[in-house]
Formats: sequence, C-alpha cells, structure tokens
Amino acid sequence: MSVETAASRLQNKKCALSMSSGFFGFYHHAGVLKALAQKGVKPVKVSGTSAGSIVAALYAAGVDADTICKKLLQIKRKDFWDIQFPFTKNGFGWLAGERFAKILDEMLPVKEFSQCNIPLHVGVYQMETGRSRQLSDGNMVQAVRASCAVPYLFSPVKINNSLYWDGGFAEKTPLGKYVNDTDIETVIISLMPPREEHGGKKVKKGLLSGVKFFADIPLQERIERDKKAVQLIKESNKEVFTLSPKRVWLGPFSLEKAEESINYAYEQTIKILESQAGQV
Repeated sequence: MSVETAASRLQNKKCALSMSSGFFGFYHHAGVLKALAQKGVKPVKVSGTSAGSIVAALYAAGVDADTICKKLLQIKRKDFWDIQFPFTKNGFGWLAGERFAKILDEMLPVKEFSQCNIPLHVGVYQMETGRSRQLSDGNMVQAVRASCAVPYLFSPVKINNSLYWDGGFAEKTPLGKYVNDTDIETVIISLMPPREEHGGKKVKKGLLSGVKFFADIPLQERIERDKKAVQLIKESNKEVFTLSPKRVWLGPFSLEKAEESINYAYEQTIKILESQAGQV
C-alpha cells in the first residue's frame, strides 16, 4: 500500500501559491518553487509581497523555476546599487531604484499583468491610505518595484498618482484575494521564517536590522493578519498548506550566499513534500 505524501496530495489540487515578504528572500522562494516544480505541483494562481513578488511575477510571466534560479544568481550588487541624493520628489530613499527596475524589465518576458500565463497579485503598501493593497493590473515592473521598495532604502514608487512602499511593512503574505476564490481548492504559502534563524543558529545583525520605520506595522500584528486570512480561507472550504523551511539569511552585502540560500530552501522543501501528507 503506497503512502500518500504531501506532494502527491498537492499534485491533484488546483492550488494558488502565495509568497511572503522577507529581506532578500527571493532566493529562498526560488528554492521552494523549484522543489514544488520538481514534485509536479503546479500552482494555477500566484501572489507575492516584497521579495515574494519577484519570484511570483517571474513564475506568472511563464518563467520556469530552474530559469528563475539562474536569473537570480546572475544578479550582482552593482546591478541594483544606484545610490542617489536621498531626497526625491517622491520621498526619501538612498537608492534610486532605476537599476532595479531595469533588472526586472530584462528578466520579465511580459510587462503587463494581463499578459501573464496565470493570474498574479502583488502586495504593496499605499502611503496615502496607510493600507496594504494587492495590484493585479497595469505594469508589472512598476508593481514589483513598489512591492520591494523598502522604506528609506528605496524611494516610494508612484503608480497612477499614488505612492507605494514595500508591501511587507503592512502585510506579510498577500492572501486576501483567495478567500472568496472559487477556482482553487488549496492555498500553498511560502512563508519566510524569522531572519534570526539559520539552522537554529542566531545570525549577526546587519544592514537595516532592527531599524523601525513609521510605515512598519509590528511583526506580531502582521502575523495575526496572516492567521486571520488563513482562518477565512479555511472557512471557505479550502485547504492551506504552509511551507516554511529554515532559511539562509543574506542581504546586499552577502550575495555570495545566494546559491546556498536557493539550495537550502530547495532541499528542506523537498523533505517536507516527501513526508506523509497528514492534515494539509
């Protein structure tokens, strides 16, 4: 008698994949996505906030998991590190973000949400309302750029006369669109574990560690928002499967760990997917 694994159970479901925020965590999400692809799990809808929005956008645009990993590993700090006079017409930010936008433009085979292979939602923080939003139409490059605009590191991004910052500072994981979605059966969450964890060890604090922003909603509140969204999804008769393997933490000055981060997330996710399904 064959034992049902988490992977075999998810293979037979119409799944949406939601990728959480997490400083330079796009390598981690790429490893998780690679493991899902390896096990034949193919999400039919995808969402992402901050680091998660990069991988989500590439996947929605038709880029396969292996190619996403290769593209991300080609990025060097000099490719996006465009220091500017920090006061701009949109607000304060040490990096202009123009080089980051160029990277996105070069990596994405399509530039509009409407051109994606599958539906995509990108989580952002709208400054004028102080609320999180999920963008799903218009220009993807601008949406992802806004979703990744870490306050004070990047200037806010203007889209349709509204200013946006990193979506992760209001909502860790963009799940709201899936609560009333009748086209899916399961929501898979690629959730970044706390940055202090790396194989159970504490890591040294680095750039922006411990910095508080006026736009930053407390972590515990964001966690509670995720829990509430998960509860609502379950109440709508959908299953929720959270993938949160331990991560290799890295930042703009430690990109030599990028491949390690992808491989570690991939290996840990494979172990989870090969385990007995239990209660998804």
